[in-house]
Amino acid sequence: MTDCSMNTPSRPHLVEQYRELLAEVYAGGAAANVAPELPPELQVQSWWFTGLLKRDGTTQRHGFVRILDPGRWNRCPGPDFTHAEIELGGKRMRGDIEIDPSAQAWEQHGHGANPAFNKVILHVVLTPPPAGWFTRNSLHQDIPILYIPPENWYAPEQYARQAEDALPRCRQPLAEMPAERIQRLLQAAAAYRAELKRKHFRQRVQAAGEYQAWYEAWAATLGYSANKEAMHMLALRAPIQELGRQAEAILLGTAGFLLPILPDKAEAEARQYHRRIWDTWWLLREQFELAEERALPWCKAPARPLNHPQRRVAALAATVPHWHRIVPHLNAAGTAELTKQLSSITHPFWDSHYTLGSAAMKQGAALIGQSRITDFLVNHVYPYDESEHSWQSYLALKQPDLPGSIKYTAELLFGLRKELRPTLRHAYAQQALLQIDSDFCTKNICLDCAFPVQLCQWAHY
Repeated sequence: MTDCSMNTPSRPHLVEQYRELLAEVYAGGAAANVAPELPPELQVQSWWFTGLLKRDGTTQRHGFVRILDPGRWNRCPGPDFTHAEIELGGKRMRGDIEIDPSAQAWEQHGHGANPAFNKVILHVVLTPPPAGWFTRNSLHQDIPILYIPPENWYAPEQYARQAEDALPRCRQPLAEMPAERIQRLLQAAAAYRAELKRKHFRQRVQAAGEYQAWYEAWAATLGYSANKEAMHMLALRAPIQELGRQAEAILLGTAGFLLPILPDKAEAEARQYHRRIWDTWWLLREQFELAEERALPWCKAPARPLNHPQRRVAALAATVPHWHRIVPHLNAAGTAELTKQLSSITHPFWDSHYTLGSAAMKQGAALIGQSRITDFLVNHVYPYDESEHSWQSYLALKQPDLPGSIKYTAELLFGLRKELRPTLRHAYAQQALLQIDSDFCTKNICLDCAFPVQLCQWAHY
């Protein structure tokens, strides 16, 4: 199997093949083993994921619950499982699931005051809840509690069968499909995803103009992945044509990152920079400041310091003065010059600081790194360019890492097929997996999905 795009069908043909695939898909009691003590939480989560906990049961006050989709095992801070689907009282619900050793652990861990847990639709516990116990989120909404007794825990003799049952039904046809057919499927999904993005971008250009549309795309890229939406909203709240020479003050202020006074621990350099920005923001505050209830939804979960949202906003602001020189190179033919210009952008304060109040780094770091530029090419520049050169460049581009969510989807669908690993390093393959997950896995209950049947036909395209 080759990794390159030689002799591949045209992009329009691949898009049409994937569109046809979508149309066709949418046309259509083991013995108990009682554990003597509570197992480790990670072990329980793995049991839930592989089906070694009896999932269906009667909740405390909300009736019988049927687990249609146990969800995705979360790798990040937040609920244990996301994108789950349940049927409660005859009504289907999609959201998150949290698994704790006891009902009280919900409050002990601070989940009740954490907005990240507001999408939890089921609280699974391994010990009986105290009489009258309610699990509530930060919106004071009652969350159904499912108690799983020890007799419904881990059943060793059922492991192999239940673990196999937990695999998606499309795993088997994908395991039997020739690697070249899988590569074609991934190229088709990537081409289809690019077309969707291109159509959306054209609509945005018509509504806001080319400069603003590209500015929004760049802002979203700087926010990948946790703050993509917040950065995009910031670009909408503070349009590029309104920034002028006050981009730093307007963007940092609108983002909600400017305080009247920095903490006492802030260094003199930070105080001096902050004072200059604050004095400008104070004059513009009435025009741009967002009300508390309209504050941007920044994700402040632990992340690499270089990716702190304050530094990402600063990078966006530093780009603004160069935007008129950057836009002409936002196409496949201009990627070398685009990369050169973006990577050369510097800032006297932000080159050596993570946040407004942080101490200076021992060694400075690029304000805009190569990974961010590559993300911009993959998600925006190449998809928006319809040229054949753009398509071939897109197919050839590789990513250094496989993001966690994409790695999860790849392992779920392809298992341990080693011959596919080089292909999955390509940016187009990773985008394809995102599209397949969105089109089939997220929207469907696995048992009802027609995707596996259509995959058998795809193998003969």
